[in-house]
Amino acid sequence: MDIQIKRSMRKSIALQVKNSQLIVKAPFFVTKNYIMAFIDKHKNWIEKRLTNQKKSLIDVNKIEEYKKQARSYIPKRVQEIAEKHWYTYNKIKITSAKTRWWSCTSQKNLNFSFRLILTPPEIIDYVISHELAHLKEMNHSRHFWLEVSKMDKNYKNNDKWLKDNAGYFVY
Repeated sequence: MDIQIKRSMRKSIALQVKNSQLIVKAPFFVTKNYIMAFIDKHKNWIEKRLTNQKKSLIDVNKIEEYKKQARSYIPKRVQEIAEKHWYTYNKIKITSAKTRWWSCTSQKNLNFSFRLILTPPEIIDYVISHELAHLKEMNHSRHFWLEVSKMDKNYKNNDKWLKDNAGYFVY
């Protein structure tokens, strides 16, 4: 396996598998030995991502159809969940992001990758709940997860499902 190390002013190490290559994003201060130990510690995750890349569930001929479905379904669902739990947001954007499937900005804009439409409805609801919770807590603190749990009682299982299966939705 080809390993590429990208160093920057970041605070932590991140792993990404792309085109059968492992990309390691690491802070300048982390030693190569520490990086190699980190890779070894996460070898099961890496192997799973390499396998998932080969079994993508996305039909590349239907990407425009997926985007259309996402633009139709996700904003309506965001509105329903937000109203039910008294959240307000600014704009919703459907993106083509491959690795960052969702995000929330400080301007209260919510971004979702069209890939989300290929997941089960409860996973879409979990991701929406996750982002709405960021409108109150822009971190992943205990208070943040408490907000998520108010909207999704099964959030831990849904989060695990995403971690285990997200690789199947990248082409």
